[in-house]
This record gives sequence, structure tokens and C-alpha cells, in this order.
Amino acid sequence: MDESIPADIAAALERSDRGAYLEQRLFVLSPFNTFWTTLLIFVVLMGSFAAAAAISGVPLSAGDGPSRTTRFALTFSLLITTVLGMQRFSRVREREDFMAHAAVLKGGVADACEVTALTPGSARLLRATLIGVVIGAALCWTIITPTPPLQTNATYIWFCLVTILISVLFARGVTLTRGAARGTRETIQNKLVIDLLRVDGLSVIGRSAARAALIWFVISAVICLFFIGGQIDPFTIGLLLGCAAMGIWIFVATMESVRHRIRTAKSAELERVRTQIDSARNDPGERLQGLLAYEARIHAVHEWPFDQTTLVRVFASAFILAVPWFGQAIVQYLVEHLGPK
Repeated sequence: MDESIPADIAAALERSDRGAYLEQRLFVLSPFNTFWTTLLIFVVLMGSFAAAAAISGVPLSAGDGPSRTTRFALTFSLLITTVLGMQRFSRVREREDFMAHAAVLKGGVADACEVTALTPGSARLLRATLIGVVIGAALCWTIITPTPPLQTNATYIWFCLVTILISVLFARGVTLTRGAARGTRETIQNKLVIDLLRVDGLSVIGRSAARAALIWFVISAVICLFFIGGQIDPFTIGLLLGCAAMGIWIFVATMESVRHRIRTAKSAELERVRTQIDSARNDPGERLQGLLAYEARIHAVHEWPFDQTTLVRVFASAFILAVPWFGQAIVQYLVEHLGPK
């Protein structure tokens, strides 16, 4: 918890966190920090797979490396832990910006409590969970295609349960994202304070949008590993570019909403000061010079509410996360098509 948050507010937030949605409560109630809790979840998932494989007599390795089944299990487990870990990382960093949010919202601390709450108030998670279960059960017959002897063993059951879990997490994530997006739009339109002399304070909104984009980039990179499996083709390239574009869109859409508010406030203030300049046009004194200086100051106000560091992080996360996988796919393609036959 950020030390700058008043003690009574920090205690209230801590109490509300214990009633957050399940994915966050795993971390709230864990005695470990985000990294170790995420790692523990991954170990539990892979440990349960190893137990299922032992019961079913499925080998974990083939030759000098992991078997195909083990690689799929690693990807499934990595996808789940990535979803959970990135959600938690985003909320923790958002909470660290609590006082920065309070400084730019009309309601101050009260509004900041709503913005940094772990669970959006409008999220309908029960319905999303049921939808996820139905979709996950259907995917078990399309994504998982074992031979008939595997359909009754523990390994197949493990893959089915994990597929349903991934589907549920995705459905709940969509609902949470929609709820957060509605809350963000309402906050920007009705609660955001546009102080043109302190517009740099709005960079906290840029950091929030960048974290939302980062979640998409990271999860998409893991999804690419699972669905593409190392193949390189026009679809692969299009999917990678689409993932990057989606993350960037999340960032830009939020920034455009704030930019619109800044431009509106800026235009109104310039019109007001220019009216005063017209009335002081024949006054050669300091008042006219002061108004002209103020007009120049307002005219120079940046309209995009983020700093250079935030922008660099957004573009770096969009492309760096895909570079290791994409490089591996290129090397594999060259080896298969240009190597000795």
C-alpha cells in the first residue's frame, strides 16, 4: 500500500480488497507478493499436470526435450498465470497511483477509491462465469483432440478442466474490462479536473491506459505461442500486428477522451483571455503584457495526457514481447526451408 495514502483510507481499501473478485483475492489473501504468488500458481498447475500424467502413464519427455503434451501443458499453465499475474500487477500499480488520481478528480480521495477499486461496480461476473464454462466445454471438443484411449484418462481431464478455466478467465476478463471502460469514460467526462496550468498531473490517466494495453500485449504473446505453435505465415504476421494494434488502440482511445476534454477547456480559456486582450488592446501597461504571456502559456499546453516515458513503454511492450517468439519462428522457418534436405 502506498505510504502517502491516509491511514484510514488505506484500512478501508484493505477491507474492500478482501471482498474483491476471486482472481484478485488469490493475491490479496496470499502471504506472498505478486511474483511469488504467480509462480506458486504456475507450480501448482504444472504439478497437477505431472500427477495426472503419472496416473495416465503419459511420458513428460520425448527424446532430449519435453513431449508435445508437456509443451501444451506448459503453454496452458503459462497462459493462466499470465492472465492472473498481469491483472494483479496492473491493479497494484494502479493503487500506487492513488494520490495522483485523487489530485485530478473532483471528489479527491473518494473518487480515487472508486477508480482504484479492484472490482468495477458494473461487472456481472456470475453471468460471465457461466458463459465461460459453456464455451470452455465446447472448446474441449475442438482444441483438445486426443486419441480415443486418452479420452478417459487423467491427462485428458486435466486439459479439459484447464481449457474451461481459461475460457472462464477470458469471459470474466472481458466483463471486467467493459466495466472498467465504462467507469473510465464516466470518470473522464464527469469527474476529471482539467487544470491547464497543471496539465502534467493528467499523465496518471496515461499510465493507467498503458497498463491496460500491457495486459493485452502480454496475454496475446502467450496466446500466439499456443495457437500458432511456431509456424510462420501471413496469418501469423497479421495476428501479431493485430495484437499490437489492439493494445495501442486501448491506449489511444483512452487518451483521445482526455485530449478532447483538454482541448475543450483550452479553447474556452483562450477565448476568455483573448476577449480580455481585446478590451486591453489600448493599454500599453503590464496588464496587456501579462495577458499576452498567459495566452502563450495556455496555447502551448500539451493536449495528450502522457509523458514521453509512458509512450516509450507502450510501444516497447507492443513489440518487444513478440520479438523472442517471432525470432524463433523465423529461425525455424529458415532451418526447415533453407537447410540441407
